[in-house]
Amino acid sequence: RQTFTNKEQEGRVEVQLMPFNARFAAVTTALGLQAGHQELTASSPDDPTSPLNGLFNPNKNDRIAGYVFNELKFTDTTKAQIAGRIERVNLTGTTPAFVPELFDLNVNPGDVGPATARNLHFTPKSASIGLIQDLPWGLVASITGQYVERAPRPAELFSRGPHEATVTFDIGNPNLGIETAKSIEIGLRRATGPFRFEATAYYTKFNGFIYRRLTGNTCEDVACVGPADPAFPLELNQAIYSQRDATFRGGEFQSQLDIGPLNGGIWGIENQFDVVRATFNDGTSVPRIPPVRVGGGLFWRDTNWLTRINLLHAFAQNDIAPVGETPTAGYNLLKAEISYKTKLDSSWFGAREMMVGLVGNNLLNEN
Repeated sequence: RQTFTNKEQEGRVEVQLMPFNARFAAVTTALGLQAGHQELTASSPDDPTSPLNGLFNPNKNDRIAGYVFNELKFTDTTKAQIAGRIERVNLTGTTPAFVPELFDLNVNPGDVGPATARNLHFTPKSASIGLIQDLPWGLVASITGQYVERAPRPAELFSRGPHEATVTFDIGNPNLGIETAKSIEIGLRRATGPFRFEATAYYTKFNGFIYRRLTGNTCEDVACVGPADPAFPLELNQAIYSQRDATFRGGEFQSQLDIGPLNGGIWGIENQFDVVRATFNDGTSVPRIPPVRVGGGLFWRDTNWLTRINLLHAFAQNDIAPVGETPTAGYNLLKAEISYKTKLDSSWFGAREMMVGLVGNNLLNEN
């Protein structure tokens, strides 16, 4: 039902300075400038000129950011990374002057107010610092702290209509502020040898986390009433973009183990695991959070060929938002792939490598 158009241009220039000796460390610095322009449209599928029934009217955003990245190499085994970024974001669009949570089925277009132009400005700032330590047996340990600010996205500000793909009636909030996240992450990885792995754990504290809040009301077209009435079912669940403080904590692990030679190549096993728990300050669950997942499989590779088959199991998700969400049953995803990679003569249009392959996803055809 809905057609989205996205016209976007983006450019970036980056300069890496020559390393210099700061006595206590060898310092490498990179400076960058990034800019972009985007125009989005999701107008009414029935009448593109109508202010109603589309997800959002045409809107645009411009952004320009400057950033700096520094690596400080104290010794051959110890280094630090320090980075910073500042951005200017300008968003322009229209929203109804007033969109109530409930409005009558016989709504007149004027009841939701005329389209009001919005011109919003944000200046997000972010910084990070990390320490990386090489350990025996090819291990590398890291710890990183981050402070990240994010400006609201156009859909979060300007939505005010049906979103058929997610079966929701989305209402944006042009009064949203910057979302702030403070994170700490620790990691341990090994990238060489017959056993390779990467493990990370993180803790993130959000101030003003932006999310789609299901209200429990139901809607159709521009009409939104209370909870669904079996005698008069409506199609869409009402969702209003909102902000609340939240805490995310989780971890990820993945590994590959080479078992031995087979037909001129190497075969082995691989596995993965990830978990995230996200709650608001009152202990209720953040909506739309993925479940715990665990998986594994087999692979075979040689100089040119790679084949693998992997089964990923997602457990049931019962940590759900108190309004609007229902528990989700577990499922299994089976994936298989085969690819061929070869070096090329660089005189062929400058190309140095080619890879072709075939990938099958969800081969069990699960919902």
